[in-house]
Parts: sequence; C-alpha cells; structure tokens
Amino acid sequence: MIKKGIIWTLGIIVGLAIIGWGIYIVRQQQSYKSVVHKKSKALLTISLDDILLNQLFDNWQTAPKGGQDFAKKLTKLKDNGIDIKANVFLFSLEDSAKNFYAFLDLKNEKQFLTFLKEGLSVDSIENNAAPGVNYAYHNANKIAFVWKGDALLVGLGFYLDKKKEEMLRLIQSDTDRISIENFINHPGELTRKSLRYSDISTKNFVEFDLKGNRIEIMGELQSNTWNFPQEYLVRELVDADYIGKGWVNFPDKRLKTLIKDILVDLPLAADSIMAHANGDYVDIEVLNNQVVQTDTIINYAVNDNFETVEEKTPYESKVPNVRLSVRGDAGLPKFLPNKLFYQWFQKRDDQVSILSTAPTIDKLQSKYAKTNSLSHLAIHLADWPNGLKVAPVLMLKAFASDMDLSLKVVRSNQLILQGTIRDYSYE
Repeated sequence: MIKKGIIWTLGIIVGLAIIGWGIYIVRQQQSYKSVVHKKSKALLTISLDDILLNQLFDNWQTAPKGGQDFAKKLTKLKDNGIDIKANVFLFSLEDSAKNFYAFLDLKNEKQFLTFLKEGLSVDSIENNAAPGVNYAYHNANKIAFVWKGDALLVGLGFYLDKKKEEMLRLIQSDTDRISIENFINHPGELTRKSLRYSDISTKNFVEFDLKGNRIEIMGELQSNTWNFPQEYLVRELVDADYIGKGWVNFPDKRLKTLIKDILVDLPLAADSIMAHANGDYVDIEVLNNQVVQTDTIINYAVNDNFETVEEKTPYESKVPNVRLSVRGDAGLPKFLPNKLFYQWFQKRDDQVSILSTAPTIDKLQSKYAKTNSLSHLAIHLADWPNGLKVAPVLMLKAFASDMDLSLKVVRSNQLILQGTIRDYSYE
C-alpha cells in the first residue's frame, strides 16, 4: 500500500508538471500572435512568465525601502484590466530607440481606469483626444496610454510627452500592424531570456536573464564600420575597498565624440583635453574612504588705516577619495583641472596623467596589464553615497547592491557585453 501511495503521489506530481509545462507552452505560442508595427526598428521583449517563475520579486522584498517600493509598484500590475500575455513585445520606430510601444488587449475598461487612478496615480485622463480615443500620461513613471474600444497602446520612454500625436495615429491604424510570428522568422529567439533588446536591421541584441538574486547580462554588438584593436593596455585598478571603478578605451571616433559631449557640460577645456588625450583611454576609481583637503576662505576687511586688506582662513574638509587617469601627450596636464567640485592633485606617469583628491598621489605606484576588453565597470551600489548624484547609479541603487559590466572585443567589428547585477538578497 505504501508503495502504491508513493507511485500515485509521484504520478500526480508528474501529471501536474506536464500540465503546467503544457500551459506554459500554450501561453508562449499565444503570445506570438501579439502585434507590432510593421516598420519597427527595434524590439524590447519582456518574458513575464519566466520572470514570475524566477520569483525575483519575492527576493527583492529584502531590499531597502527604495527596492521594496519598486517591487510594490510592480505588483500593482495585477488586476489592471489588461490581458497580458506570457511575453510582452514593445517596438520602437526610432533609429536610436528612446521610446517603446506595445499593443495590448483591454478586457475590462472599468478595472483599467481604477488601475490608472489608484495604481499609477495618473493626474488626468483626456477623453476623446481623437474620435473614440482616450489618452493618459504619467510623467513620473514615463508611461503613456491610448485606448480605443478593446485596443490599448502603452508607451514607455523619456520623451513621450512629445509623442502623443504619434500614439494617437498608431491606435487608429490597423493596417500597419503585424504579428510577431509573421514579423520575425523565429520568435522563440526573442523569449530565451527574461528581457531582450533586439535591433532589427543590425541583429544586435542585449539580454537580461533574471536568476534569483541576480540579473545576468549578455549582448552581441557588431558593425561593419568598426575597426577595434583586439588588445589594450590598461592601468590595474584596486581589487578591494572601492565603491566604484572602471575604465574605457575609445579608439572609435564616435566613442570619443560621446566622451567629449559629456565633458562639454562641465567647466573644462573639453576641446583641448580631447585633443591632447590621444591615448584614447580613461579610468576612474572611487575608493571606500574619505581624504582630508585643506582649503582657504578669503575675506576682506578694513584695517586701522581704513585700507582694504585680505584675510585668509584655512579650513579642512573630508571629500571622497577619487582617482582619475587619462592617457595623453605631454601637453595634457596643463588643461586638466586643479579644482572641480574638489581639489585635484596631479601626477604624470609615463603617458598617463593621474588626478586624485588625495594629496598623497605622488606615492601611488601604478601597474599596467594587457586585455581584450574595450571597457569595464564595477560598482558596489549599496555603498554609493547619496551625495554623489549620478542619476543612473542612484536609480539602480534603489533595487540593486552590485553591478559588474565588461565590453570585450572578439573581432575588430564585433563586441560582446557581459555582466551581472545583484540585488540586496545577495548580502
């Protein structure tokens, strides 16, 4: 009897597993009937069933308040009146994707309106923005909705406030839509990971796979216009006691232009720096301690002879311990700042100019190594100080504790992206 009971129990478990797997497969196949615009230039695929199977949101509940708030917002997607398939396919019509749209089915408009008002706290809903079409936009969450009957178009992005007319045209045009299974030869390739970005023309992609307490990142990028060297000489950065570190080689003109555009927003001689930074290499280390800097406050007073005199008062302050190095020619040092947010002390090391907030920079002994990586970035997000207001880093800090990314050159025209983001349950 005991043996029969075990057999029956095992049979039931196997049967439930088969039924569950069958439901999973059916839901996958049904999702391939989702539609996108036939002129889509990029796709963003979210594999919701896979995310739920990984139970990532349960692990995120162990995060600090910022991460918990983020997870609670995601749980509000339940009971929203929208028929959400196993996979959601968002498309972009832009050459450089900044905004994405997804066509979904609206199954309960009353429930959907409750979700907009209570779940997302949308300020206002514009009825009849076009004949029979309603519109809602929420700037805080960078999300917009237009719906007509049971057809719903969701928009995600940073410039959606300027895309209202485009969204209204998309919801009113049926002829420009095509199913995923007819748009892509092998739609299953889009749903191999939890989230995937795919460029349609170049076939470049980046995948994010949610695995318990971490996100694994993998991508392939290539272009016939690239001609990257396959070996680089980089400074060996610290292995421990750091908040963030990273380096980038920029032999490609477009990468160099991107870095120059970042510098232009700072009070620096950007053109001169980039002209002398002919070594095409920059690195940075933010160490997990502070250093003391001495500065002077200058005041003016009137002496007994009624003459204006200058009074100097020294004071000390603690600042982040940061090192920054740039490879360039002998003329580069004179264009680097002595003061930008903090005081910077400088050392020339062969072809590299090193800046540091620590006055002891002269004692630093640098070593160099060869690598095939174009760039590398590692950040202990949990330790990142809120005072260093780097917006993308602070956004990640809300739900992640560590991030590590590398961009490797496998061929002169092909790069591989690899990395990991860990959430707070890792601790």
